[in-house]
Amino acid sequence: MRQQIIKILSRGPSNVAEIFQEINKIRKAAVAYRESVYRALEKMVAAGLVEKYYDREKGICYKLFMRKIKLDLVDGTVEKIE
Repeated sequence: MRQQIIKILSRGPSNVAEIFQEINKIRKAAVAYRESVYRALEKMVAAGLVEKYYDREKGICYKLFMRKIKLDLVDGTVEKIE
């Protein structure tokens, strides 16, 4: 699901409800709860991949913080390329 969220956010910022709707259009097995999307987004925020902000019209939104990263699987470090 997180890869799908990244693809959705690559098109532009979205809130949880919009991401939830898009995922349910894409996936064959629909996500039952918006909370699942929210939890995935919050983990991505904690990892530094996604940025969370407030928009007056949409409420809390998310956008990609990085488009390309260099990931060291041994050390567990993430480096922003772009």
